[in-house]
Amino acid sequence: MREIRQARGMMQAELAGPGMSPAYLSRLESGNRPPTERALTYLCDKLGVPAEVFRQEYPDEAAQRLAVVLSGSVAEDADVVPLLLESLERPAEMDPAVRWQALWVLAEAYRTQGDGEQEEQTLRALIALGAEIGNPRLEVRARVQLARYLQACGRNGEALDAAGRAHAVTAERAMPQLDTARALLVLVPLEADAGRLAEAAAHTDEFLALVAELPARLRVEALWTASTVRVRQERHAEAVLLLEQAMSELTCAGGDLKLWLRLRLAVSWLYLRTAPRNLRGAERRLREAGPAVELLGSTKYQREFLALCSYLAFHRGGGARPGS
Repeated sequence: MREIRQARGMMQAELAGPGMSPAYLSRLESGNRPPTERALTYLCDKLGVPAEVFRQEYPDEAAQRLAVVLSGSVAEDADVVPLLLESLERPAEMDPAVRWQALWVLAEAYRTQGDGEQEEQTLRALIALGAEIGNPRLEVRARVQLARYLQACGRNGEALDAAGRAHAVTAERAMPQLDTARALLVLVPLEADAGRLAEAAAHTDEFLALVAELPARLRVEALWTASTVRVRQERHAEAVLLLEQAMSELTCAGGDLKLWLRLRLAVSWLYLRTAPRNLRGAERRLREAGPAVELLGSTKYQREFLALCSYLAFHRGGGARPGS
């Protein structure tokens, strides 16, 4: 538009008219906002050009940089952060949605590099931009990720606030179940850890009402999270059933061996804790877990597995570990 106006020897003020202020024209020329159909008709008439001139698609440099980043590996590409920062230097020239996506990938890059301070700043910028764009789903996803980051840092009070606000937005805006579930997945354990068991239990009931509609992997995580709350409520039988359901769902959720193992260790612990103890159930699940423990070779899982085997042997009155 600027090129055509200048080629006509016109000033911005000469293009102004009813409903078309010089300030609005300036924002159009800088790319800060797209023209409405009415504005497009007005400009075409004043400049004497067809609408197709303004509808030509030119390469978006920022979008191209983002495409390069997304086609690679954030964990392996050392140029990711400089490339994204270069794109973000000129926000006025960048579509807000593309800017949000660039910031999201940048936060992931900082997380991969272990730069917590920059990750937190970027996540907070994502929340603000999501609100500015007016897209609550983007705002919620950024708040959920911030809550996860704060929880990992041991800042559980702040994490609880972030997760609580994310869940509140999903309720206020009647958002899709997937976004509600993601918020609850972080909120429920934080409430339980904070001793807010009544709220955690209520949100667990809300969570379980959504389970059937969730993707398989998220269903597994939802059922496990609900199980931990039932344990705190001393409702161990329900907790066991939820974990057993999670294990049956895992066959649809992909080959995550660590999750598969962790579920079996968790349900074994519950079998050994429930009154009366289900020694046969614990033995069966530990026998299944044994080969996975050896395959993964993790000291953490080996210790947990051996502790459970010892606890089982104690209550059986001795004997070899399951699977040996």
